[in-house]
Amino acid sequence: MIRIVFVLFMLTLSLKLGSQQLVGMPKELLKKVMADLYPDFVMDDSAKNNAYKYLKYEDRVNGQTLLVFLSESDSCTSTKLISDYSNLPAVKSELGAKYKSDGIERWTFTINGVEYLIRLKHEQWFFSVITCKSADLIK
Repeated sequence: MIRIVFVLFMLTLSLKLGSQQLVGMPKELLKKVMADLYPDFVMDDSAKNNAYKYLKYEDRVNGQTLLVFLSESDSCTSTKLISDYSNLPAVKSELGAKYKSDGIERWTFTINGVEYLIRLKHEQWFFSVITCKSADLIK
């Protein structure tokens, strides 16, 4: 029972992490928000990728990874939460309850006149929840 409550709490936290709070946020503020509000997600800077500018956070308890992609000016352009398929039903239910769906595992919402897009992407061993401004088309 405790595990179920914990998993539901983490899923809710995960959806918040993938949403509008981080997109558009400057890198230094983002680091502070992550450290203060989401202490279970620990920054992992062990790997480097020259193709993308990003921050990587891991929640080792739940096996989730959050990638925060950055612009050249170091502000968040999008997020990608990577999770195990065991969390999929709860994530889809939460997204459906909070956001407007287009029926093909994409959801939209608007904050301060800016429209955001959330996309659920299926991979072989995991799924991703990708969030960005709608104007920054997700491929």
